[in-house]
Amino acid sequence: MKKARKYFENKNVLITGGSSGIGFSIAQELMQMGASVCLLARNQEKLEEAKHKLQVLAVKPQQTVEILSADVADTERLCEIIPAYLKDNPVPDVLINAAGVARPGYVEELDLDIFKWTMDIDYHGTVTMTKLLLPYFLERGSGHIVNFSSLAGVLGVFGYTAYSGAKFAVRGFTDVLRAEMKPRGINVSIVYPPDTDTPQLAWESQFKPYETHIIANSDKPISAELVAHSVLKAVSRKKYAIVPGIDAKLTYLLGTTLGNLVYPIMDILVSSAIKKKKKANK
Repeated sequence: MKKARKYFENKNVLITGGSSGIGFSIAQELMQMGASVCLLARNQEKLEEAKHKLQVLAVKPQQTVEILSADVADTERLCEIIPAYLKDNPVPDVLINAAGVARPGYVEELDLDIFKWTMDIDYHGTVTMTKLLLPYFLERGSGHIVNFSSLAGVLGVFGYTAYSGAKFAVRGFTDVLRAEMKPRGINVSIVYPPDTDTPQLAWESQFKPYETHIIANSDKPISAELVAHSVLKAVSRKKYAIVPGIDAKLTYLLGTTLGNLVYPIMDILVSSAIKKKKKANK
């Protein structure tokens, strides 16, 4: 990680969803590398707590921890606070769009509001933050945008119609963004994490269909620290697609190389889970 440490030293990084989970783990590692961070999240109390924890990790006196309270789904609020923040603070060198939500369930049982809520945060929040920072990056001629998709944005996961739809949208947006920004000197990365041990995963697990639990339990969630480490290492190398964890890399490979052959494999997993459900209900 020497290269990553050198890359992020003295840089400014804005992280959405930075008060907990993967976003907070990324902020922790960045502070230990000598970077300054700005966390954007909904809960002011959690932001204050995160700020206190991060400040003690600083390795240089000039490092700062800033916090912004906002919901990334609130476009009007973001359009107010981001320009105001940039008037008094340096333009970030890196934008990490890590804010996200997931509410699984059988598609026929999910309210339409769940689909809109998920899309507003996971997709529109990513687009809005990117659009707000991009003019500053282009004017400066440099910057790095890191968007979080998911393995569920590579392969549709049983029980995750709302989430997979939003994360596939992030993938499409980021693919095109990369193509447009590469000739203009702006780096773009996309992250495809598997199930990660975070408060979000703990919350959503209560809503997972039985079949989803069976399929997901074949892989143990990886730590937020491992994801953070993988992301920062890859970003320092200007890598585009970032897939943390060996098992996740295999899933990503299957999903991106097998084409239609991957669906019979998914069907077998679902069929097996349904049989176990029927047996458990007897």
